[in-house]
Amino acid sequence: MNLEGPERQECLETALQRQERLAALGRHAAGLAHEMNNPATAGRRAAEQLAQALDAAEDLSLGLDRWRLTPEQRLGLLRVCRESQGRGATQGMEPLARGDAEDALADWLDGQGVKDAWGLAPTLLDAGIGPTQLEPLVASLPKESLPDALAWLEALVRSRALLVEVRQSTARLSELALAVKSYARTGGDAHAEVDVHEGLDTTLVLLNYKLKHGVTVKRDYDRALPHLQANPSELNQVWTNLIDNAIDAMSGHGHLEVRTSREDEHLCVDIIDDGPGIPPEVGARVFEPFFTTKPRGQGTGLGLDISRRIIEQGHHGALRLESRPGRTRFRVELPLRPS
Repeated sequence: MNLEGPERQECLETALQRQERLAALGRHAAGLAHEMNNPATAGRRAAEQLAQALDAAEDLSLGLDRWRLTPEQRLGLLRVCRESQGRGATQGMEPLARGDAEDALADWLDGQGVKDAWGLAPTLLDAGIGPTQLEPLVASLPKESLPDALAWLEALVRSRALLVEVRQSTARLSELALAVKSYARTGGDAHAEVDVHEGLDTTLVLLNYKLKHGVTVKRDYDRALPHLQANPSELNQVWTNLIDNAIDAMSGHGHLEVRTSREDEHLCVDIIDDGPGIPPEVGARVFEPFFTTKPRGQGTGLGLDISRRIIEQGHHGALRLESRPGRTRFRVELPLRPS
């Protein structure tokens, strides 16, 4: 099929947008792989430890059976477990204070006849279980059953904590996978109902590997803003270009603000960084195709040109730049009603 005139131009622009989108994804591939490797490794390690903890809980349960605890006594053990905090109760403690608390709990457990008191104390303490929570339980159990009962409780608490870690790791992997899928999607040219905040958050997830080492992000969203009729994958491409540029402008360290607001009949998105600013002679050319200030191989010079085309031609909006030392703002203005 031969295309001529506007149709040929539109086809070329669409192909260029998709090529740049995939090229940008390629540039982020190494960082994303590392970002996905962390929760994958943590989840795998937690799953292996969970299997060990469940084996220990099963073995200890057999030992606990010989004491013929009543249903009420077993329920007391389960209640302490289920009321625990899983992990993280000691997160805000100073190392010295935590060490003292672990020693105190281990001494208390040792006094109850628990053999591996110093092995059990860290898990229980990190779950928010100490003598205050254990004393009523101990009072309700036969004294000779305490070593088995408390060891079984620790194994159960450890299992629940590891299960939470597995769930968090897989949730993080799913979040990253959805972000990549949303950005890389190339088949959706039709406009649909879009929540710009979802797209902005997806982009921040995608670029978290660059943000987390020194960029503080402030979200200032007007949640009362209505949804737009827009192309979600194209808008995500714009957000990624603008936020990625802001991070690079700050050399990976600084403050990034992502703001949404309404002005008249337009939804406005501001990407603001506190980098050194863009000199006027450079600012006059940033939207030119193939113009870039980045080193060779780090940019195509097409990101801002494509972003401008997406906003102005594809969505009948505007993309504006204001910059001075210490504050650069790219503003996207999108009509709330389709033209």
